[in-house]
Amino acid sequence: MAEQLDTRREEVLVTADWLARNLDRPGLRIVDMRKGDGYQVSHIPGAVTHGGSPFLRENSDVIVAGSFAAMMSRLGVDERTLVVAYDDGNGLFAARLWWVAKYYGHAQVKVLDGGWDLWLAEGRPVSAAVTEVAATRFIARPQADWIASTDQVQAALGDTARVLLDVRGIDEWTRTTDGENVVAGHIPGAAHLVWSSVLDAATKRYLPGADLRRRFEAAGATSDREVITYCQGGIRAAHSMLALQLAGFERIRNYEGSWAAWSRSGLPIEPYVASAPDS
Repeated sequence: MAEQLDTRREEVLVTADWLARNLDRPGLRIVDMRKGDGYQVSHIPGAVTHGGSPFLRENSDVIVAGSFAAMMSRLGVDERTLVVAYDDGNGLFAARLWWVAKYYGHAQVKVLDGGWDLWLAEGRPVSAAVTEVAATRFIARPQADWIASTDQVQAALGDTARVLLDVRGIDEWTRTTDGENVVAGHIPGAAHLVWSSVLDAATKRYLPGADLRRRFEAAGATSDREVITYCQGGIRAAHSMLALQLAGFERIRNYEGSWAAWSRSGLPIEPYVASAPDS
């Protein structure tokens, strides 16, 4: 199992060492997924900027196939391109690109483990030069098994072969009163594991696969069941999907609508109930 998880890590992540050695690798496209104007100040040499919202959403849903294909084509990505994404937000937006690319059928996409912060901390090279690339033709081919709809989540309620994994923060999970534009509670029967708990706090690298597997299993998500992740809007849920892959899980989906869609749907909501203290 350990060897399998090591292989899985290499399939999903690249290290700063690897990327520093491969900056000039043919067929590599490094994508800066940071928010704001960070790219214009400095970035990893050869990187391009996604140039839009790092949420990759349109109309409260995942960016549509045509828009995503246009973006990837502009970035010079085609089916042969190895995409490596990074950000400065715990890998949140890099993982979002990873998931959206996978959803649209692009197999060769990875995330820089530790992201921009670790790159800087280790004194790696940076550049302010804007990278010019030739446009390509990217074809988006949606993969239905990478996403879950509200209907599919509803069908999963009470299904012992599936588990819903809520990855929102503790404050969201334990909310007991409704706030502005936020409804308290969670999807009935959902397990809970905060999305950021899969990272090493110091380096922002993903924890080893075996550690991740233990954390998911302790939360109630086991590899013999299909795991559907959700958060507020499908962003953190994508990050947790990447962690699930590192932990060796095979059947995983992102409930893209997440709590924002479920809480407005009129479907059942389970309130948070604090567990009794140990006696």
